[in-house]
Amino acid sequence: MRESIVQIYLLLFRIFYRIFCLLPVRPVTLFWVTYGDNVKPINDALLTEFPNEKRYLIYDKKFVKYPEAWSAEYALPYRRLRFIRLAYLLATSKHHFIDNYIGEYSVAPIRQGTKRIQLWHAAGTLKKFGLTSSKSLMVPKHVLRRFKRVYQRYGDFIVPGGACAKQFMGPHDLPRTVFKTFGVPRTDYWFDEQHQHTKKKLHDAYVKQERRILLYAPTYREYNGMEGQTVRQLEQLTDQGWTILVKLHPTVRSMFTHQKKHVHFVTDEYSINDYLLITDVLITDYSSIPFESCLLDVPTILYTPDIDTYRQIPGIIDSYPDPLPVTCTNQFDVILNWINSDAALEESRTAMEKFKTVWYTEQPGQATRRIVDHYYRKVR
Repeated sequence: MRESIVQIYLLLFRIFYRIFCLLPVRPVTLFWVTYGDNVKPINDALLTEFPNEKRYLIYDKKFVKYPEAWSAEYALPYRRLRFIRLAYLLATSKHHFIDNYIGEYSVAPIRQGTKRIQLWHAAGTLKKFGLTSSKSLMVPKHVLRRFKRVYQRYGDFIVPGGACAKQFMGPHDLPRTVFKTFGVPRTDYWFDEQHQHTKKKLHDAYVKQERRILLYAPTYREYNGMEGQTVRQLEQLTDQGWTILVKLHPTVRSMFTHQKKHVHFVTDEYSINDYLLITDVLITDYSSIPFESCLLDVPTILYTPDIDTYRQIPGIIDSYPDPLPVTCTNQFDVILNWINSDAALEESRTAMEKFKTVWYTEQPGQATRRIVDHYYRKVR
């Protein structure tokens, strides 16, 4: 039943998209985003450097909490019932930036005179996704073909470097030629003065004398995970001079009501990249965060007590934890020994510092500049 509804929706979208393709292409930049944080720097640069460029925003209101911060001429929460408007914007906008899977692409070929740019919401992966995920292996062949049509219509795919491009090729069934190694725009602010104000506010709120910051940031799970147990295990570190920041997915965070001194369940007022500015140690699991936090040389360990379950849903890459140069364990004693070893922390810091030179082709801090130059100034 659900698949029939999807097919009817896509049929209607295709009809209107084809009609609107008869209209002229307009000098408009369309941002169609789920999360938005890796795309917004492009929006902000255009606002400053190309003030006459019209910018339209389609967003997921579950994740983009402050659409007004984009100062877009037109902002529209995504709803399928608005398919006529969506088809019109997609067909007539010259530049189109996305950060996730857009099902409508399956019936909307790239129009001549327009450009699509995929600014994927992760800088690498430890999870199976796309065509390699466990879900993709269970869908009918016609649905799989639809997935592939979407991927083939992403346009240019922006990545940190060649190693990331190689990692993303298989899950999307894409050739190396579509990937451009421009970097990760949302990390640019780490390398200029923009981050100082945010860093100071977080430092004043959480950093105390003689205490270090441990950030626990597990990835989202489609089942009841072990985050609560892990938080309780981490609490013992508060007696050893650690302040614990816990960054959970909003749907999971609402389940936690207990409080303990020096343990903070942080909100979405600040992004994970903001909290990394004051982080001394990162603990995660299957998240892509270390592919970005390596730019800050943050010592990192992966704690995976549910690894056998996660291997099934959604699945992890065969080389896990490679390519990351990190320790992976399902034993909390290993976590304790690692955290309490200054030598282990320094070894991890050095490994992450080296890894960033492998994962990032271009000098970090200029991704937004490269993208704007390439698509609006035709520099490269």
